[in-house]
Amino acid sequence: MATNIRPITSLRQRCRASKNLGKPVSFTDDERGIAALEFAIIAPVILGVYLGLAELALVLSIDRQISQSASVAGDLATQTSKLETTDTADIVSAVLRVAGISNTSNYTLHLESFERDAGGTTTSLGSVVYNSSGSSWLKDVDADGISNSMLDENSGIVIARVAYRYSPMGLKNTIDGSDKKEFLPSVVTLSETFMLKPRQSATIDVGAGTGTVITCTGSANNVSCSES
Repeated sequence: MATNIRPITSLRQRCRASKNLGKPVSFTDDERGIAALEFAIIAPVILGVYLGLAELALVLSIDRQISQSASVAGDLATQTSKLETTDTADIVSAVLRVAGISNTSNYTLHLESFERDAGGTTTSLGSVVYNSSGSSWLKDVDADGISNSMLDENSGIVIARVAYRYSPMGLKNTIDGSDKKEFLPSVVTLSETFMLKPRQSATIDVGAGTGTVITCTGSANNVSCSES
């Protein structure tokens, strides 16, 4: 019984092949490697976007912690009628734990109690400072400019200010010829300010009396404070 064997190629394919004989090769018709080329172009962009989003998420998370630490500092300070060194050390320790900062040398805290008398004059009753070397990182506050709705006559207020100098995890610098230019700043200062009214009394005294400064140092587990 005879068996029909089909040719390897069809007649149409043979004709097409015969027409292409002697025809010069066109590289524009060669699509091999296009995917690899597209990936090489797009990959750096995708990587940059990914790292940028990761950096942004980390900064937002730290900024929230810094904001929360300022709120806690003011909240704890206003729950007493007088800030002593022992109480202050406990407050600073709690604030550092909330901030969750491993490198506390980049973190600073400033608590200050104010009073406004019947004549409308605003006076500082004292302050608490942690890491005084970072005072320049804090935002300035004009106590005299505080509205009467927040600080009326014969009453007081506590202003809590914190700041943290954050170093981005990457993408800090790029090189452009011989000039070094920053893609991201090498340091980002995150700061927050809260104003809270005293809860136990009209005003909050600090240490020995008006103008007293309580300076604190140490880590979250070991804070020591002293008056000056």
